[in-house]
Amino acid sequence: MVKGKSSYVETLRTAVAIGLSLAIVCVIVFCISSSPVSALKDFLFGPLYSIRRMGNVIEASVPLMFTGLAVIMLQRAGLYNLAMEGAFFIGSVAATAAALLLNISPVLTLIIACGAGALAGGIVCAIPTVLKVKCESNVLVTSLMLNYICLYLGLYIIINFFQDPKMNSNYSYLLGEGVAFGKLFSKTRINSGLIVCAICIFLVWLLLNKTSFGYKVTMVGKNEVMAKYSGMNIGKMIIGSSVIGGLLAGLGGAVDLFGMYERFQYAGLTGYGWDGILIAIVARHKAQYVPFAALFLAYLRTGADVMSINSDIPSEMIKIIQAIVIVLISAQAILSKYKRKLIIQEANEAEKEVA
Repeated sequence: MVKGKSSYVETLRTAVAIGLSLAIVCVIVFCISSSPVSALKDFLFGPLYSIRRMGNVIEASVPLMFTGLAVIMLQRAGLYNLAMEGAFFIGSVAATAAALLLNISPVLTLIIACGAGALAGGIVCAIPTVLKVKCESNVLVTSLMLNYICLYLGLYIIINFFQDPKMNSNYSYLLGEGVAFGKLFSKTRINSGLIVCAICIFLVWLLLNKTSFGYKVTMVGKNEVMAKYSGMNIGKMIIGSSVIGGLLAGLGGAVDLFGMYERFQYAGLTGYGWDGILIAIVARHKAQYVPFAALFLAYLRTGADVMSINSDIPSEMIKIIQAIVIVLISAQAILSKYKRKLIIQEANEAEKEVA
């Protein structure tokens, strides 16, 4: 089956899955709400009612794009490295430490701090993979446990070295005047971190689709045995993919920190790393589709918040939506008959050309 038709079927299957999930949500709302029409109106169109809400959608999508890209890179080599959650968190911690310790111009501080966040994230995600390559450890277990190490190590660093004694929570000192991504639009918190995110999306797409590294790491993920016998350095490809994924997650933590806050104020793991798995699934593990997947999820969450404020539907409804979307999108049976029909049609056309 040619690549174009296969991509078309996958895109159509995603659209059908999303449509079915929204239909199911509509049925649920009609069953539990006393004013279902008004609630659904707020859910589906509420984010469009004001510039601030539309800004909220874009703001919320930025960290999702970073972690979505991170998951795509981490899993491209076929390993389920789940350290992106800890990498995002420790990236924000490292960026905070760098911003508060440096005494140079705000622009240089911002650049170095973002680099520190990315580096910390890269190291975190490399650890489970190196243990896999060198010690044959279980990546799933080591990466999950590493997230908690990152959480408590990060909180230890913030509380013992950078906590503002004037605050009653685990908040750091203010990051400094000018150490932030500037706002792009008035009446919103959309900042220049969005530009950094767009650049990262393009670079990841370029890396995976236009370079030998992208080709090799994809081959490793699809058929490690074949890649090994073709002479590839499997360990190098796997570790490289994990490091790049960690860099993206750590950078995402720094960009979110400097774009949205004036100080470190995360009380725990943010959940953006787990959201990245959903983004990667909806985007079909393709970098060019990550913005659409992230905006879709951010729109749903903003709509759920509007609905919960104006109706008797709790915002937790978004968790049900996410679960339904994952289940339906991962269901390979959707449109399988249509895909089989296209394959048969293509085979018949090829046979006629040969004849």
